Amino acid sequence: MKTLKTPFLSLLILFFALYVKAQETTIENNPKLERLESLSQEQKALLKERREIIKSLRADFKASLTEAQSAILKNDSMEKRERRKAFVASLTEAQRSLYRVMREGVHQSRGAYHKSLSKDQKDKIKKRHKHKRKHGHKGIEEPFAPAPPAPPEQPEPIKNGDQEIR
Repeated sequence: MKTLKTPFLSLLILFFALYVKAQETTIENNPKLERLESLSQEQKALLKERREIIKSLRADFKASLTEAQSAILKNDSMEKRERRKAFVASLTEAQRSLYRVMREGVHQSRGAYHKSLSKDQKDKIKKRHKHKRKHGHKGIEEPFAPAPPAPPEQPEPIKNGDQEIR
């Protein structure tokens, strides 16, 4: 019985050690956590304040939308550009000015936070944004497979009498 306990105990300790190592690796490889950990308390406060400003500005704009405008935004049958064009055409002048105020507020809220970042911190943020743009995703670790290229369309030959001209 004693010989059975020793290998079992060793195996249990090995699994526990591997589990702890896996947890440490998972936490270390998260670029979002790394970026947040590199911020000072002042920078975290500025970032939180900036997020609150952006949330409130967006909430004000969303509150001004009519049901028809919300339906346009939720319509999946249109392409993104068509949906945006229809939405922008449906905006009233008051909504357009509110949208401008929102955009300006977002840009102004960037000021103090952005100025407080070091060169290294800015590089990490740029690298993260570049990776997200390159892979076309938000927060998903694996990139999507690119869409297969569309086959080239063959133009119909022009007939001139009995001859086909290409």
